[in-house]
Amino acid sequence: MEHLLASLYNDHQTAMYHKAHSVLCDHGLAEDAVHEAFLRISKHLARFETIPRDRLRYVCLAVVKNAALNILRTRGGIVPLTDAMPAVAVDPSLGMDLTAAIKSLDEGYQQVVMLRLWYGFDTFETARLLGLTQSQVFNRLSRAKKALREFLNETGQGVE
Repeated sequence: MEHLLASLYNDHQTAMYHKAHSVLCDHGLAEDAVHEAFLRISKHLARFETIPRDRLRYVCLAVVKNAALNILRTRGGIVPLTDAMPAVAVDPSLGMDLTAAIKSLDEGYQQVVMLRLWYGFDTFETARLLGLTQSQVFNRLSRAKKALREFLNETGQGVE
């Protein structure tokens, strides 16, 4: 079983770190989340032996994401997500300044856009993090996309 743990670490540690960092936006906390995730994995290693090899990465990423979210919870919640964005997020192929567009949204919409589109959380996870229903997340995301299109069109950066 120790061979499996070493294999999981060698194969997935880097991706797990990046997933944790995308949630926490802090190098040290991301490393803590990976460490915590491997402690959890080691306690349930027998279960990991039954998981098909092509699903192990997904499961490891889910474990580290939950560890990162627990760290967020114990630290008092989510930091303002737009503070975690790069100063300028530009898609050069489209000529868009996405940071300015996202920051133009109301805070409730910003949070949904950041969690769903920037960090890749699904609707259920986004709803849980923000204390919303899945329907509210879906509606906010839909309205945010419309507002983003309008903002980008007004600034001459729009897409058809």
